[in-house]
Amino acid sequence: MGYYTSETVVMFNGKTFKINVVEDVDYLLDLVKTDDDVPFWAVLWPAALGMAEYFWENTVFDGKRVLELGAGLGLVGIVAAAKGAEVVQTDFIPEALQLAKQNARINDINNIQYVLSDWRKFLLDEQFDIIVGSDILYEPTLHPFLKDIFKNNLKPGGVIILADPGRGDAKRFIDILQNEGYHTYTVTKEVFETGRKINVSIYFMKNIL
Repeated sequence: MGYYTSETVVMFNGKTFKINVVEDVDYLLDLVKTDDDVPFWAVLWPAALGMAEYFWENTVFDGKRVLELGAGLGLVGIVAAAKGAEVVQTDFIPEALQLAKQNARINDINNIQYVLSDWRKFLLDEQFDIIVGSDILYEPTLHPFLKDIFKNNLKPGGVIILADPGRGDAKRFIDILQNEGYHTYTVTKEVFETGRKINVSIYFMKNIL
């Protein structure tokens, strides 16, 4: 696919990460034929920045196995790997995983595996200590498939961590999970994007039933 990338520098508490982003997303939008083609993966979203910053500042993974859903450009998984996680990044767009892999390489991160998989036909049967996803709750029709992944791929006692910039559909999904037995607590991170302050909610969930 004939798109160009440019390098964005992300700094967290003195640590610099370099992330290649798609330079002209409009080019990709012109190629869209179905909803699945919309290039959400090509943008570095505030939710990913908030989750990545939280991980860098507050989390040590100590070799825990982490599954990232909707890896996109890969920043969250890259930071988790830099903090000691063994990461498996998944996406259903091949170009997303190619760019995530490239971004890991330019940040000298080599403890990430990459799996091309659609949530609707999720291929992994491995269970993980932690499942993470940033801004992945925008489409309610996909929520049942996410619930299946949480059920099948989270180890007993494991934690789901989801970041969202305040979407109503996301909050409703979190409420449903709480009603079905997930204990939830929330951390808010402020992210600044082109002069705007965005409050990113980071949900930590554990099934207590």
